[in-house]
Amino acid sequence: MEKSIENIWKEGFLKGEALVAPKVNDLYNRKSVHIIDKFMRMFRKNIWAIIIAAVIILLTSFMAGALLAGAIVSIMLMYIAYTAKFEMDALAKVDKGQNSYSYLKSFQDWLNQSIERYGKMYRVVYPALILCFYFGIWFSDIFGEMRQKVAESSDNLIFGMHVPTTVTMIIAALTMAFFAKTIHREDVKFIYGGILKKLDEAMTEMDELRKEG
Repeated sequence: MEKSIENIWKEGFLKGEALVAPKVNDLYNRKSVHIIDKFMRMFRKNIWAIIIAAVIILLTSFMAGALLAGAIVSIMLMYIAYTAKFEMDALAKVDKGQNSYSYLKSFQDWLNQSIERYGKMYRVVYPALILCFYFGIWFSDIFGEMRQKVAESSDNLIFGMHVPTTVTMIIAALTMAFFAKTIHREDVKFIYGGILKKLDEAMTEMDELRKEG
């Protein structure tokens, strides 16, 4: 008799084990759905948090006299929320009728692909956000007086910008671009760490059952 976890879910155990199979099946089915549903709820909340942040930044930049920079940042954040919505729609299409192992494996594959796609996108987004914030703040109406004082007391200015500070910010932006994938992976672990741990534990349990089979 094959005891692979797929056959257990599809056909159940034979003979005396037949009463156990439905319980194992139901346990892992509920566990799998719970993990992914919880992830989707958190993912949805994060999308709304990004949208709200974009609106707040736009309004704040308008009041600070840095509307152009604020608008660019807000557009980037809205784009992130837009792409996240598509990622969530793709996850929702994963067939819940699959057995638990296949369901979680599909989710794990989706997650890894999503992290890879976002890592590439953030190579542009992270430095752009840094530079937009810097230029926006520097040329905002609120910092107008300070900008004037710097101009009067320093010769290190090009196009009205303090050269050492600008170079530092450009270096910081390039550094963020280089480490974008790593930073994003750490962000994912920080936000979804509990869910990812449960996912790994469930996959480990199922893999052990498959090996025993």
